[in-house]
This record gives sequence, C-alpha cells and structure tokens, in this order.
Amino acid sequence: MKKMNPTTKYNIITYAIVIIAYIFVTVLGATGHISSLMEGLLVPLCIYVILAVSLNLVVGILGELSLGHAGFMCVGAFAGSFFSMCTKEAMPGGLRFFLALVIGAVVAALFGILIGIPVLRLRGD
Repeated sequence: MKKMNPTTKYNIITYAIVIIAYIFVTVLGATGHISSLMEGLLVPLCIYVILAVSLNLVVGILGELSLGHAGFMCVGAFAGSFFSMCTKEAMPGGLRFFLALVIGAVVAALFGILIGIPVLRLRGD
C-alpha cells in the first residue's frame, strides 16, 4: 500500500471533523436542543469562518495583500441575501441557501474582476 502524503492526511482529517460537526449541529437543531441564542451565534460564526478561509486563500496561499477583501465579501453577502429573500416562498431552504451561496460567490468574483482589471495595470503597492 502506498504511503499517504501528510498534507492529504491532514486535509482528510479536517474534512472529517467539519462533516462530523455539521452532522452534530444538524441533529441538535432537529431535536430542539439548541437554544435560540446559540442559533443566533452560529450564523455570524459561519460567516466569519467563510471569510477566514477565503482570506487564508488570498493572503496565506497566494501571498497577495488584499485590502478590499471585506468589501467583496459584503457585495457577495448582499447579493446572496437579496436572492434568498426574493425566493423565500419559491424554493426550499437548503436549495435556496446553496444557490444564494453560489450567487454571492459569483457576484463577488465579478466585482473582483471588474476592479482587478485596472488595478493589475498599476505598479507597486
């Protein structure tokens, strides 16, 4: 049997922890064991996790300094929440959330491209 790369091993462990945490929170929510305070705290927590992962991608892996990162996050969050509110009665919550997440990411990427085209022509910081 071939020996597994340490990075792949750590990634699999991380994915497993995230999946187990998701299942745990879903089961607690379905059985009513999560208070309304905890539900209210989980929403911004998940938003900050998404922001931290995306900021790690830009700053940590790519090595770029992004000062407008939070602005693009806000544009994507607004687009996703606007889509979610407009389709509240039309589709179920899980599908609506997934589509809102994808739409938010696409809109943020489009704004990033629109702002990035002239910025890439600049020299220096």
